[in-house]
Amino acid sequence: MFQSIWVNALIAGIISAFSMPLGSLTALVWTPKKRILAFLMAFGAGALLAALVIDLVGSTREKGHLLELVIGSILGSLFFIFVNQTVNNAGGFLRKPSTTLAHLTEQERCRFTQSSSRLKRIGLFQGLSHALRKQIAQVLLVGNYPQETILYRQGDPSESLYIVKQGKVGLLDPQTNLTALKTIEVNEIFGHLAFLTGSPHQTMAVVKENCQLEILHRSDFEELLEVSPELLKRTEQTLQQENIKDYLYQRHGLSLEQIKDWVTLSLRMLQEQRKIESAVKIVQKKTDFLNLARRIRRFPVFSYLPQEDLENIADRLVYRERSGGHVFFQPGDFSDRLYIIAHGEVEIVYPSHLQKAPLVLTCADSFGELSFVTGAFHTVTAIAKIDVGVWTFRKQDFGEMLQQSTHLEKGVKQFLEQPKLKDYLETRQQFESTKAAEWVEQALNSMNSSQLIPSATRMTSMMSEHKDVPMAIWLGLLMDGIPEALTIGAHIITNPVSPSLLAGLFISNYPEALSSSEGMRQQGFSIPRILMMWTSIMIITGILAAVGSLVFADVPESIISLLESMAAGAMLTVISETMLPEAYAKGGSIVGISTLLGFLIIIIIKSVV
Repeated sequence: MFQSIWVNALIAGIISAFSMPLGSLTALVWTPKKRILAFLMAFGAGALLAALVIDLVGSTREKGHLLELVIGSILGSLFFIFVNQTVNNAGGFLRKPSTTLAHLTEQERCRFTQSSSRLKRIGLFQGLSHALRKQIAQVLLVGNYPQETILYRQGDPSESLYIVKQGKVGLLDPQTNLTALKTIEVNEIFGHLAFLTGSPHQTMAVVKENCQLEILHRSDFEELLEVSPELLKRTEQTLQQENIKDYLYQRHGLSLEQIKDWVTLSLRMLQEQRKIESAVKIVQKKTDFLNLARRIRRFPVFSYLPQEDLENIADRLVYRERSGGHVFFQPGDFSDRLYIIAHGEVEIVYPSHLQKAPLVLTCADSFGELSFVTGAFHTVTAIAKIDVGVWTFRKQDFGEMLQQSTHLEKGVKQFLEQPKLKDYLETRQQFESTKAAEWVEQALNSMNSSQLIPSATRMTSMMSEHKDVPMAIWLGLLMDGIPEALTIGAHIITNPVSPSLLAGLFISNYPEALSSSEGMRQQGFSIPRILMMWTSIMIITGILAAVGSLVFADVPESIISLLESMAAGAMLTVISETMLPEAYAKGGSIVGISTLLGFLIIIIIKSVV
């Protein structure tokens, strides 16, 4: 009898988890549409919910163990939340889309809370009401930048102000041969003087330590001015401060009379239009760019954009005239700008392939686009063949626009998927074929998560930084299976494992494995590794169920009820935190009926078998 209990528990555990490797095998030959996967996931959630209610919660209540039910469920939920968070922080959230969604949502909530608190310590925003700080925090963009990234140069437009969340940024002074002017540390603001005066930057900002920045764009700032008299008043006060006047006088050479006139005009524009008048104009030739934008070659993403997005890009461009012989960049130079030719000719020379004829580009051609998008160093030389006029589009502005424009995002995704980009990484950046494909996948996944495109040159170091992620993912998958294994082990001591409980576990595991396997493939996991991970989870689930039946063999029924309730609480938390949110995100309203059908199928199985 004793032997048959643990054997039955082992078999039941393996049966309940057999759908995991089955789901991963299915993912190799079939990629279901989002609504189909959503249906399967919600169906599985409904089936698991019914099994928990009937076989665990119901049986515990029938035994009169109500206190054990309440305490156990709460403890199980809290324990799952704690362990889940620990595993997620180590990279385990990547194990499936639902946990990724939940982790990113929680990270965003924490970021929002921290941002609101950080604003009250920054001079420009000190004294503002909590409600207004929350509004500002909601529109802040977040960017992660590696060391040595150039955020802006002298003469660049000032469409954003920056707050350092992590790391350090150095300001260099072009007036003194780029000597260090100041180091900006955590919770400090920079770029705000140029931003508030609408004038071009007069310093160079370079990342000194890998940093995370919060970014407030001008259009978002002006929208807040429209609805917030409090922010309007603070801005008016700031524009009249001495540091603003000193900045315009010392950095831009404006006379005291010019500064006075600008302050008067800016205050009037703030009252009438909720906009700041530019103290120093930047040559942009916006009209010429807008007439040319949809005909730009070599980087055709602009053709996807509506007029409003093109105008936003035009606001960020800088137009410059360069004489023949000017060198725009050489091999090994950091790529932080996209160039678009307005007139003239630019010659692209291939130093590593001197036998290859130079490429001559003319009006409406872009250049530097491949290294610009990938964040790689330049591998060619770009020289003005004759006098040229070019627009430059900064990497920083490009990243911000990607987070604001779904049309630009769509165009860039299509550009990333073109064979020429993968070929560029392989032939010009010396990436292995698999690494090039992984970078493209990583870039697309980052965009899907509203993050900046990762730099291709940092890919190797990034992989080494996250070398423990596969183990964290495996531990996350194991953690999801532990509650059901212990449930079977504890339940089988006092009752045979019912077909409805096994069916609920089996049905819920299948879509989870199907969805997670596809996600792991996108993370670069090989097919054998995925199958091995799911198969090992199935075997361990069976072993844990058998161990549970042995460990809990002589404990009182009230303790069994407590353990079952803890497992039920943990699994109910899984359903509510991960399974149903992911299903709804993929399928919308289909989730309701599919959850109901999954619930009903277990009721039928319970009644018939």
